[in-house]
Amino acid sequence: MSRIKWQHALVLIVMLLSCFSAMGKKPVLKNTTWTAVQEMFVADAGTMTITHTLEFGSDKTVKIKEVSVMPSHPAMYMNPDGTVDRIPGWTNEREEAGLYVFRKNTLTVKLEDGSEKVYLLNADGAFVTPDPLVNEMLVFTRDEKE
Repeated sequence: MSRIKWQHALVLIVMLLSCFSAMGKKPVLKNTTWTAVQEMFVADAGTMTITHTLEFGSDKTVKIKEVSVMPSHPAMYMNPDGTVDRIPGWTNEREEAGLYVFRKNTLTVKLEDGSEKVYLLNADGAFVTPDPLVNEMLVFTRDEKE
């Protein structure tokens, strides 16, 4: 085999090995933020946006935040003078803290209240977890601003 063919073969082998190692690679969690955005249709009100965030600390700590935003919307009734009132929008924030462990493509968060949340690492590098309220998967991707 000529020298050029060996070099091409070597380059191909290195590329394949890097692809395989990337698939089994542990994600960097320390000091990162991961976000999932969910939109939920609310009849007669519009679309509520819920932003779920995982904020990993420098140690094994994590904060799980949820911010729900409902925009203002017209009331479902008409006033005697023919006008329609506007229902003001609102925002609700919730935060939990805990410790995390990452093993075998599974992120387990043990919250301060003793409960656990489990997130699975997809092949594309995103974390997924089921949302029991709306029967859909939340997909967390790493914020690129870091």
